[in-house]
Amino acid sequence: MDLITDLPECDGMDSILVVVDHSSTKGVIFTPCAKTVDATKIAEMLIQHLYKRFGLPDRIISDRDPRSAAEVFQKMGKQLSIKHSMSTAFHPQTDGETERVNQEIEVYLRVFCSKEQTRWKEYLPLAEFAHNNQTHSVPKKSPFYTMMGYHPRPLPTIFEKTTIPSVEERLQELKRVREETASLLELARQQMIQREKQKLDTFEEGQKVWLEAKNLATGYPSKKLAPKREGPFKVLKVLGPVTYKLDLPHQWKIHPIFHAALLSPFKQTEAHGPSFTEPPLDLIEGFEEYEVEAIVGHRPKKRPREFLVSYTSYDSSHNRWIRMEGMTNCLDLLKGYIKKHRVKPRDPIPTKT
Repeated sequence: MDLITDLPECDGMDSILVVVDHSSTKGVIFTPCAKTVDATKIAEMLIQHLYKRFGLPDRIISDRDPRSAAEVFQKMGKQLSIKHSMSTAFHPQTDGETERVNQEIEVYLRVFCSKEQTRWKEYLPLAEFAHNNQTHSVPKKSPFYTMMGYHPRPLPTIFEKTTIPSVEERLQELKRVREETASLLELARQQMIQREKQKLDTFEEGQKVWLEAKNLATGYPSKKLAPKREGPFKVLKVLGPVTYKLDLPHQWKIHPIFHAALLSPFKQTEAHGPSFTEPPLDLIEGFEEYEVEAIVGHRPKKRPREFLVSYTSYDSSHNRWIRMEGMTNCLDLLKGYIKKHRVKPRDPIPTKT
């Protein structure tokens, strides 16, 4: 049992109570909650979401969070004949497999909630189903198959077209989330395979780190355009042994909390160090301006229309959102982007004056 906290706030929730069956199935139960939840509420949540499905557990392993160490939690466990084991500080350390599964789940959930910042609570059941219906490395079976002897039917990969717009929209959204959870499960698995070969790095406040960029929603329309890593960014706060808050660019609308598996140490180079000087401004028609290298995204529902641009010789942390009327010196790029992505401008394309 573990609490994953400091997630993007969604309907008053900013945390997830994670219950993992480490005895055999590796199945999970994800329950949204608030970081301020107390021991009594956690006990109620276990009755509501664990007991009704599987009955009472023989043993609960938790970290040394004051809530799970509280007298009310301990007394209730004793009365129900549930053994309660507390791990060493911060994370369960009962065995290597337990630790790996816990960290893989945390990577999975943090990236999932970062991508679905405003709706992760709504889609959390789909994330839970995806994990429980996937074959895992150690048992060689899915949690569902181990528990029930069969795999429940997942959402289909292809839906028939419907003439009802609201139904069509909902089905397409479910299809998107289904595909997203599958890709994020694989991302978490690959990250942990990679990190098993080397110990997870630890970082200090003020230290600079690189951030894995594969699943960041930074506005790039194509993964080919997006860099493999972003940064370097300063660590603002150490939230736990494997969780960090980063100082991200203000224009990024991304929750700044990340698992250590997505971070790597920054090492100074000529391009990234004290000796690095920003490239000079270009002289464009008598005025000093930054040269736009590419248009990498747009806001479909924004009015006036805005486009995300990258600048020559600058990394993506310098990318900016610019209104269409301010793009007179990169009209060829603008017209090419509009044509390629079939953007329908609500305002006329500007012309050079």
